[in-house]
Amino acid sequence: MKSKLMYWFAAGLSLLGLLAHEVLGAPMVLLPLLTTDLPEEVIWLHNFSWHVGSIAVVAMIALFVQAARKPGSIFVAWTAIAMSIGFATLGVGLAIFGSAVLWATPAPYVWSVIAVVGATGLGFEYRSSS
Repeated sequence: MKSKLMYWFAAGLSLLGLLAHEVLGAPMVLLPLLTTDLPEEVIWLHNFSWHVGSIAVVAMIALFVQAARKPGSIFVAWTAIAMSIGFATLGVGLAIFGSAVLWATPAPYVWSVIAVVGATGLGFEYRSSS
């Protein structure tokens, strides 16, 4: 079933995004904060927020895996897709309204691709059920 393949693909891409976020991004973004004069609560709140994002991606991966393992899990698939759309919107919105420097990072792009892949799976699922 094509929808199953697309959900697995979305889960795999999400896992790659999570690994890049934690293995490459965290040292690049979080460690330099320790060398600044920022208040300690700002530094550690940023650390907390960074890892909350990682936990949210783990949840999204679990939802895509569940959608792949159990055909007909439309609500589960929609939830995972909505999460990836939310992450994509956040990345693009911050790049537009915050700082254009974000265009040079994966943030505005990765989650958009995952949303499209997941939505494609959902489209295949709707098509096969009608």
